[in-house]
Amino acid sequence: MQISNFLLEYWHIGLVGVLLTGIALDFLVRFVSQSIKLSKEMRASIETLKGLRSSANGDLVDLDQIGASAMSGPALNHLWREYSKTLHPQKADDGLGQARIVRWRATALAETFFTEQAIVDSRLKTEFFKHLPGILTGLGIIGTFGGLIRGLINFKVTSDATQVSEQLAVLVNSVGHAFFVSATAIGLAMVFTWIEKAIIAARYRQAEELRELIDSMFQSGAGEEYLERLVLSSENAATQSAQIKDALVADLKEILTTLTEQQIQAQ
Repeated sequence: MQISNFLLEYWHIGLVGVLLTGIALDFLVRFVSQSIKLSKEMRASIETLKGLRSSANGDLVDLDQIGASAMSGPALNHLWREYSKTLHPQKADDGLGQARIVRWRATALAETFFTEQAIVDSRLKTEFFKHLPGILTGLGIIGTFGGLIRGLINFKVTSDATQVSEQLAVLVNSVGHAFFVSATAIGLAMVFTWIEKAIIAARYRQAEELRELIDSMFQSGAGEEYLERLVLSSENAATQSAQIKDALVADLKEILTTLTEQQIQAQ
């Protein structure tokens, strides 16, 4: 009987407590655990890229090896495939008459593809979890007002001082429990905010380190190489045009001279 009365008296506080527990478990499973997985994946990619950079033969880097060993995770695989399409192969004669790739030139910065939003925000659903402290605070306020309203509804003003004193004790007790729930919710909101900001900042630092490492593996300046090739092609075209013009003029002169001699002989 006492348990039933207790449940009827504080069911609203229990409901808020269940909601807070559910939100806390969801935060741990969907945010903290996913952040740990993402951290391990990015740390492994960074260490693998460092090893590939140190063992690279000059400027030549095997893109397939990078994709298979360092960028095979779900967070980076698609981004690497898109970024690798922007790399420009620079070829040179290997001495046997064959053009071989000697280095890859970067035409775009890694930050264009490996952004915080693509790597961190989309995986950890930060847009939702950054509003979680506000939800917790709202639940705490609802629990407080629920306790106040329930205590005030059950409070009855009578002329009996003893009864009034007992009702005041029940009211204060109900309000105290409601304030305790509210304080718990606000405390959880502060803890979740600190954890969320610390995790996001750590993942952003890893993403920045990954971008800097990728940029250091490839030389930029492919645009200048394209411009140089365009200038050389234009110069070669101009030279060939001049040679063709001289040849045509010489051939036309010879043809006209021959026709003139034939006409003179015919006359």
